[in-house]
Amino acid sequence: MKNPYVPAKRKTKIVFVQLGSPTAPTAKALRKFLRNFLGDPRVVDLNPYLWKVILNCFVLPFRPRRSAKLYARIWDGENFPLIANTEKFTDKVREEIKRLDPGGLVEVDHAFLLSRPYVSDVYDSWEADLKNGTGATKLLVIPLFPQYSESTIASGVDALGKEFTRRVKIPTFEVITNFHRSHAFIDNSVQRIDHSIAKLKQQNINVESLVISFHGMQKRRIVLKGDDYYRHCYETFRLIVDRLSTIKPDQAVMCFQSRFGSEEWITPYTETVVEELIASGKKEIAIYSPSFVTDCLETTDELGHELLNDAKEWGGNLYPIECLNADDQWCKQFAEFSFVQAEGSAQDREDIEYALCSDDYIEMPELEMNRS
Repeated sequence: MKNPYVPAKRKTKIVFVQLGSPTAPTAKALRKFLRNFLGDPRVVDLNPYLWKVILNCFVLPFRPRRSAKLYARIWDGENFPLIANTEKFTDKVREEIKRLDPGGLVEVDHAFLLSRPYVSDVYDSWEADLKNGTGATKLLVIPLFPQYSESTIASGVDALGKEFTRRVKIPTFEVITNFHRSHAFIDNSVQRIDHSIAKLKQQNINVESLVISFHGMQKRRIVLKGDDYYRHCYETFRLIVDRLSTIKPDQAVMCFQSRFGSEEWITPYTETVVEELIASGKKEIAIYSPSFVTDCLETTDELGHELLNDAKEWGGNLYPIECLNADDQWCKQFAEFSFVQAEGSAQDREDIEYALCSDDYIEMPELEMNRS
């Protein structure tokens, strides 16, 4: 009788995880997307019973129609930029990994939390591979959010953990919870900003200020819950602006966008910063959002459309800088980063990130809750 078991060969499966996008720019699609997104207790960490009432009675009946109009502005007729760019990014990284790993010890895939392919789809594929002896023996999950936060990384870990509860076979696994200090992310962000500002200068546009805009978060999560997100944002800001060649560090401002609800969020707010810069006479402003590696609604529409138009009304010009997306050099270096995470030694892992010292935090503003 033929032995049905095929000996497992050592192999690591890297899975890049992104949030995802609605299936279409329609109220129906947005309702499903927002129900799943805003229904996650990691994303909205209010009293679950109270939030369920608010979500179903006040948010879902009205917000999907408004959000659909915004998503329609970034829809190409088939897809959204987050999905298309994540697919291109994964394909390019996969090819670079093959170059680094001719022995085939590492394979690359991607999954979305709220779109296909879901985490469950990738898991199904892995289980199918196990049956013919080609399945990976280790799973390395890399969420494509540079900075850690409970609402992004922990949410993704929860999704993975939930998937484990449904499965019999569970691989050895590891989750990379941030990569904001990696050479790949910082160096390519610096290059992207410098290139964009230099290109504007060739057009006789002298950028006077650089706004580094991060996705917002309730201040309570940082001050009371101890989330690392704010510190990681500051580290990202410091590492980027100290390495730019086209603009001085004192011409850069760190701020936060995308507020939701009535709570106090991390300040300063991006729109306030841009308006005040223009009012002070600094009319030519570049803006970059390193909370994202892929352009999405928050970068393409919120910054690249709404805030850009607001800046014109205030008498200035805003120049959005694209995310890294599927840039060749970025994909090459992130493939190297990923490969080291999968196959490198502890020292190798130390060598792929920048280190900060205590002096680097001297100028980090302290967050305090507004008690009034």
